[in-house]
Amino acid sequence: MSEIHKASQSQEKSTAKKWGGTQNSGSGNGWVRKNDVRSARFSIECKTTSAASYRLTDKELREAEKIALLDGRTMMFQIEMCGRKWDVIADEDLHELVGE
Repeated sequence: MSEIHKASQSQEKSTAKKWGGTQNSGSGNGWVRKNDVRSARFSIECKTTSAASYRLTDKELREAEKIALLDGRTMMFQIEMCGRKWDVIADEDLHELVGE
């Protein structure tokens, strides 16, 4: 198993634990539960990189959002880089979460 694959598995496991969810095994190669982690509220797509940057595209965000909506959950796109996790969600979802 490559180092990046180990890091990816570790990210998914810790994210599932943090959000009280489960890892979706085979999320990258199956058609059921495509995002990596599923909690009561969120469908989370996880990406990890050893680089100091990550190119996030509209296509990635919209695909993750579509999968989350079909599952009745809020989409979160999590990027782990340089030892820190960054969570991306739609602005309207953030406002709903904080009650504004």
